[in-house]
Amino acid sequence: MSKLKKEIKKEERRLKQEWKNIIFNTIFAILTLLFVALFYRNIILTTILVKLVSIIGLVKWKSYITFTIFIFGALLGPVSEMFAIYFGAWSYYIPNLLSIPIWLFLVWGNTAAFLYQTALEIKKLGVKK
Repeated sequence: MSKLKKEIKKEERRLKQEWKNIIFNTIFAILTLLFVALFYRNIILTTILVKLVSIIGLVKWKSYITFTIFIFGALLGPVSEMFAIYFGAWSYYIPNLLSIPIWLFLVWGNTAAFLYQTALEIKKLGVKK
């Protein structure tokens, strides 16, 4: 019975850690959006704040795959938006680099990293479908 209790405690700790990771990921996403919503008119401040969130997330996750996904998201997201803007789908209030704000690269990178890390955490929790 003692072995069973140890296994249960171990599983409880693991689940608790996974939920902490999901909460971190959620705060990461909320801060990214909040900084953009509050400070988008100040491109430099927004870029610095979102960059800090990016660094904190990437340091916490310590994953080459997550970093690679961040880079792909940071490049492909804004390029697709530039394409859409070129054809008149929308525009930004204060663009400063090829019709987009510079912080958009970081926001797309954060989005890609957030989605990847959150999917990993959900998978670790045992949610399959």
